[in-house]
Amino acid sequence: MEHRLAWYPTPSYLVKRKAIVEFLEKVPVRRVLEVGCGAGDLLRFLAGRGYAGVGIDLSAEAVAAARAIADLSRFRVEQAEVDDVSGIFEVVIASEVLEHCLDDVAFLRKLRRKTAEGGRLILTVPARMAKWGANDELCGHLRRYEREELRARLVEAGFEPLTVVSYGVPIYNLMKPFYDRAVVGKVTEVELLERRTEKSGGMRLLPRLGGLFALLFNDVTMYPFYLIQRLFYRTDLGNGYVAVALNPRGEG
Repeated sequence: MEHRLAWYPTPSYLVKRKAIVEFLEKVPVRRVLEVGCGAGDLLRFLAGRGYAGVGIDLSAEAVAAARAIADLSRFRVEQAEVDDVSGIFEVVIASEVLEHCLDDVAFLRKLRRKTAEGGRLILTVPARMAKWGANDELCGHLRRYEREELRARLVEAGFEPLTVVSYGVPIYNLMKPFYDRAVVGKVTEVELLERRTEKSGGMRLLPRLGGLFALLFNDVTMYPFYLIQRLFYRTDLGNGYVAVALNPRGEG
């Protein structure tokens, strides 16, 4: 029997998804590439709103989970690298991917080659090296980003940064120490960085609490936090950044 990840929402994921969707709704687009689609929740969410396209991930386990929950009539899900994907897209989304890349600028250039002229790139990354913790190690992160550093990387890769916002205040800030404490002792030097990265898309810290999380954390219960985080978009107080950038030219 094929093993599939048991996906469930976390508060940190839900506030991130809300920030992504808020920006995506401002762009008149229907064809999307999601790089690092994980267990496929965002694909399912977008399919329900009329978007279509492709989702890719390095993890076979994550791809199997995404194929189980995503609307495959609208999204094709593949275990693939960016260079393996054919075509270009009006929007490319890479959520929690860039921090895994040894050469982040080279990876951004790959994303630009998949972004249509005048199209948008939407990135999410962990914010500020001062917040580095055990969960960063477990997930195979190489860095956390400062706001201006992220802007500079986008410019170097040929994008025009439109906005960088800080998301997750206050609930992600409250959850971050919990996430770090939950994985203390689980990080080993033996496990290759590439394997940590591959696993991170479907990693769940407390899988037995999945049902409880789904009951407690959803768009209804999280709505006040969606409103609150908007008040802090222009600060650097959140635990992550969402960046939106324009591809001003054709294939780079």
